[in-house]
Amino acid sequence: MHQDSAAFHTVLHDRMDATGSVVCLGIDPRPEAHPSTHPANHDHDPAQVAKSLVIYFRDIVDASMQHLAAIKIQSAFFERLGIPGLIGMAQLIADTKERGIPLILDVKRGDIGSTAEAYADAYLRDGSFGADAITVQPYLGLDSIEPFLQAAGEGERGLFVLVRTSNPGGADVQDVETVVPGVTVADRVADLLTERARDLGIDDRGYGPLGAVVGATIPDRLKAFRERLPHSILLVPGYGAQGAGAEDVRHAFDRSGFGALISASRSLTYLEGVAPANEAAAAAERMKLDIQSVR
Repeated sequence: MHQDSAAFHTVLHDRMDATGSVVCLGIDPRPEAHPSTHPANHDHDPAQVAKSLVIYFRDIVDASMQHLAAIKIQSAFFERLGIPGLIGMAQLIADTKERGIPLILDVKRGDIGSTAEAYADAYLRDGSFGADAITVQPYLGLDSIEPFLQAAGEGERGLFVLVRTSNPGGADVQDVETVVPGVTVADRVADLLTERARDLGIDDRGYGPLGAVVGATIPDRLKAFRERLPHSILLVPGYGAQGAGAEDVRHAFDRSGFGALISASRSLTYLEGVAPANEAAAAAERMKLDIQSVR
């Protein structure tokens, strides 16, 4: 891991402590959303658009980093720009590492055997796309995340496993009741992760490398998942543009106010004014203080 020899979950909590923040800045590039990155203003040249996006988000990170616990880069928004987009993503990954901010790459990978190993090598090693942690999906079975766990363990990195996502359609599968009355598919995944987390070892705060994604848009379930996943840092999307607020994420934290990272992207990066970096910094500070009130 690029920060130091400590494990990702320990470094992340140390940064939360140092900054007083649990804010995770989501980088989801939408070139058409701002004049400085709009393709029409760059002759629709993918290389120039990608370059402008790197500058746009680098400026936002530099302005707001004192209010950030982590950064989450969504790979899909770069992949759709082709090779220039991937180069831009690699540059932002390098910039984030240089600034010492814990980096999550949101790739939601999940596969079996050698394919999973290849994904793990791509995102959890020291290559161009190597991150401190990545998102993975477990719905092929827990063996599908084992190659990621092995790579994460070897490099002191982390995983955030999809348990109950923030989209409305998540209920179609994740909320279906299993053969055990009252236990949903998402509950079953959470229980399996907790069993595996105990095997992996935990730090002084009670956490290990196996985190979980639980959406802020289901606040009535968040408390139950916090209890069901005692050794997993929760990555909680849905704050801001998706409609969730501080009260919705209150129960994501443990009794010490740790154990959860609250993610927002559009509400921190695409605002209405003409000075994106300054506005992002102000928005990140507001979000930090808003959540501090319920931690």
